[in-house]
Amino acid sequence: MISRNKRLHTTYSHSLWWLLIAAVLAAHLASWPASADSTAAHCGFSASRDHLPKSTSPCSFSQRQGYIGIAFEGGQRFNFTPVGDAPGNYRDEAGRPVYRQKGLGQEGQLFKLPSTPDGLPFLYVVWASTALACDAAALATPGRCTLALQAPISFAMSATRGGSLNELTITPRGLPFTTGTINASLDGAVTTAEIADLDANGWPEIYVFVSSAGSGSYGSLVAYAVNAGKSLTPIYLPALDQTPGAADGYRGHDEFAIIENRLARRFPLYTEQDTNAAPSGGTRQIGYRLEAGEAVWILVPDTVSHY
Repeated sequence: MISRNKRLHTTYSHSLWWLLIAAVLAAHLASWPASADSTAAHCGFSASRDHLPKSTSPCSFSQRQGYIGIAFEGGQRFNFTPVGDAPGNYRDEAGRPVYRQKGLGQEGQLFKLPSTPDGLPFLYVVWASTALACDAAALATPGRCTLALQAPISFAMSATRGGSLNELTITPRGLPFTTGTINASLDGAVTTAEIADLDANGWPEIYVFVSSAGSGSYGSLVAYAVNAGKSLTPIYLPALDQTPGAADGYRGHDEFAIIENRLARRFPLYTEQDTNAAPSGGTRQIGYRLEAGEAVWILVPDTVSHY
């Protein structure tokens, strides 16, 4: 029979044992950075702090108690540990120095990594923000334009602005059958990009408005529609001369906009005597509704007005 003192001694020993384990675990866990909420961003690499990345990828940024984690969509990850009391000094997982740089302000963060094999040691982290429209300045800066109408579908977009010929990049997210980046060559420069649901089917479309170089500034459109939340299909805009009388007096200078459930195209009208800088024939506006075709979506003109 076990005596009362022996039972108390056994219970006391077990209590000390568990307290010791708890203390060790607490000390060990205290050395770990606490978990942090992630912030959506776009990340990319550049050879210089004075030049933005040529392309970016969706990523997430987290920071807690000075520790920083940057995770690219697809697997690449960086973990930075703070060093000393001076802000902006870190070490990566291999113990090499990493320095946070100035330059992005409230738009993101910039890090100088150790020398890299590809010669691109500057890691840009630009905060992602969703919008219904992006202007030319936002589109010209990788990571500044993400269009979204409803989760989880969104489109990260950028466009070069280097002359008469440019490149448009669209990275869709949330579409299981369209996962790659879409690249399109443009005859001109992007003026605006918008997202809408013109046919009210519950799935968005993206519209990118382009203006050609030169005095005519002829307008064109790059557009895609989401198919049942799974993939993207191009949207076709018919040429003006396919609509009777629509091209009469036309010399370019188009303006595009989404107005309620229609795509509006507006341009000045010229008489035979007018110079390019002084149209006198008024303005024509064409309204297009979106319809499903056999292989593409089609913008069908249904209103033509002159004022």
